[in-house]
Amino acid sequence: MLKSGTLITIKREADKKKNAVYHGPRFDVYAEDEHGTIYDLEMQNQNHHDIEKRMAIYQGNLEKQALYAGQSFSDRRQTVVLFLCDHDVYNLNRVHYQLIPQLVGYPEILIDNGETNVIVNLKGDASEQAALNQEMLTYFNDGTVTGKFSAALDRAVREVKNDAKKEENYMTIEEYAARQSAYARQEGREEERAEKEAQTIKGLVTLNLDKDQIVKFLIDNFNLDKQEALAAYERVMATA
Repeated sequence: MLKSGTLITIKREADKKKNAVYHGPRFDVYAEDEHGTIYDLEMQNQNHHDIEKRMAIYQGNLEKQALYAGQSFSDRRQTVVLFLCDHDVYNLNRVHYQLIPQLVGYPEILIDNGETNVIVNLKGDASEQAALNQEMLTYFNDGTVTGKFSAALDRAVREVKNDAKKEENYMTIEEYAARQSAYARQEGREEERAEKEAQTIKGLVTLNLDKDQIVKFLIDNFNLDKQEALAAYERVMATA
């Protein structure tokens, strides 16, 4: 299906979802990998015959974070919407379907717009699938661990829950990701993050946004508090 990467950020999509990790397990997750690809993973239990339109809406939400102000359109980050369905949307007994845009009249020409939309049929025939995909489908269906991959996935789920339990209350996935992100910055990612912030601030300045607008953008998009956002703004403007 999709080439796997290392997920470096996993969080509940900000105030738009009520669920993050369920027993079973089920996911409703926003994530990013080391390549900058953005993922939205959804669990769909019923066929409402509108999944293509829903995917378009989810892509629209992801696209807002796929390109920073001032960047070239060629720098657009890849966005992936992945629906895990316990029914076969197209009744073709396929394990997964990928929806792609094509040039009308020329189906051999595929349009790369930076979007990937995949529907996984958890009840499909996995007999001809690679072992890894079979293992994944089994795990998402009933939570059964059958190999190294599903064991690693199960450990990751338990780790998130156990870390939250140490605080005596379940923290949200978003809060957990924020904590892990802070640790990562302390371990050497601060320079890369500061560079992204600087590029964004410079881009916003060229668009004639004022100081307050830029600070608000940093708070909303970089998980900074007001003091951190102001410091980042002043640091960049001092060298402009």
